[in-house]
Amino acid sequence: MKHTLGLVLGAALLGIPALAHHSFQAEYDESKPLTLTGKITKVLADNPHGWIYLDAPNAQGKIVNWALELPAPNVLRRNGFERGIYETLMNSGEEVRVTAYAAKDGSKHAWAGGLTRGDGQTVITLGGIPKQGGGRGGPKGPQ
Repeated sequence: MKHTLGLVLGAALLGIPALAHHSFQAEYDESKPLTLTGKITKVLADNPHGWIYLDAPNAQGKIVNWALELPAPNVLRRNGFERGIYETLMNSGEEVRVTAYAAKDGSKHAWAGGLTRGDGQTVITLGGIPKQGGGRGGPKGPQ
């Protein structure tokens, strides 16, 4: 009995991360691309997705804090977004331009497709839009 209960609990716990994971198409609207320019307030390179928090003015000039979802850390590294870069961005409060795709629910979060640093020269591609089934595809960030 104890063995069976342990197996059931273990299986339930292993399933939790899978239930928490979401697809791009379920949460974001690829027909609503955004370009946000603002100052970085926080950068997190977490699993399964990282985040950039950005203070950007809206159409009325009011500062809005955006939560921009990033791909997993290994995808970021493959696209040139190394730990030193996000630590530099976090510590500098640098103004950046981010291309993103708006959340379907209208909240102030989006999927980050690309990031251009304040010097205008360094462009970091953050992975574009994920395809269903775990592949990469769709529109890419700035080239």
